[in-house]
Amino acid sequence: MEKILVPTDFSPTAGAALRYAYFLAEATGLGVEVLHVHDGYGYSAFRRAKKGGLEARVNAQRKLDRFIRFNLKIVPAVATGGFTEPEVNVSSRGIIGSPTKALLIASRRADTCMIVMGGVGSGVADAATPLFGSITRRIAERAACPVLLVPEGYGTPVMKRAAIAFNWIGALRETSIGFDFLRVALGPAMHLVHVRDFMHVTKIREETALLEKILNTEFPGYPVQLDLPEPGVTAPRLLAYAHDKKIDLLVMGRRNRSLFERLFLRSEIGTVLKNGGTPMLVIPISHA
Repeated sequence: MEKILVPTDFSPTAGAALRYAYFLAEATGLGVEVLHVHDGYGYSAFRRAKKGGLEARVNAQRKLDRFIRFNLKIVPAVATGGFTEPEVNVSSRGIIGSPTKALLIASRRADTCMIVMGGVGSGVADAATPLFGSITRRIAERAACPVLLVPEGYGTPVMKRAAIAFNWIGALRETSIGFDFLRVALGPAMHLVHVRDFMHVTKIREETALLEKILNTEFPGYPVQLDLPEPGVTAPRLLAYAHDKKIDLLVMGRRNRSLFERLFLRSEIGTVLKNGGTPMLVIPISHA
């Protein structure tokens, strides 16, 4: 069964990511797997404890179980004496190792449809769990599957309006195809957003040709609104755009020389996630 992978460090933002993943799983019929990558000592106060021993595995699994029950509100069922079962197939596992390496490997598995995780700047640091936010960018940059980044302080999942941010028509087509499995399942009102560069003559011509190409074709094949925020620095413009248009999800393709790369290299993605409150879906694409 294909699944949505949710890495956790047990922080509130990881909890928000789990709730978002569950929301997507209900709509798509996918399963959810919660993954905790730890150092193998199981939160033991005794550092002489055997790495990867029974205590470590049991303690990690207990924390996973509590985390899932708390965030999905799975409560004891009085009638049965057990626990209420979630409507989505939710599984969990703890593994020992490097979080970045483990998640990149998991992203290449055939049954991993996407990763949903807390965004830049989130996370809880302790002896057993490295600072989660520090690996978020590496996963978003290198994962083989789509990665959905949930901002710090995010509340109830909503998907009424989604916007695909783009620079080039080829990348836009591929990103749109990559988003189809969620678009079809959730049916949000769709926007295409292009943040125009500062108005240099050459840029004006390039962008005019780009927009004419979009408008003169039948792409993307579903109702869409084309939005053109005022020229400026990409992240602040996207931030203001998402707020003004009440966008629930920003979608972008990830490739060399892409809009995604511009945001990350300038460290502007943290501004979008931390201050904007808008989740972001990063889809790996091959178009150059």
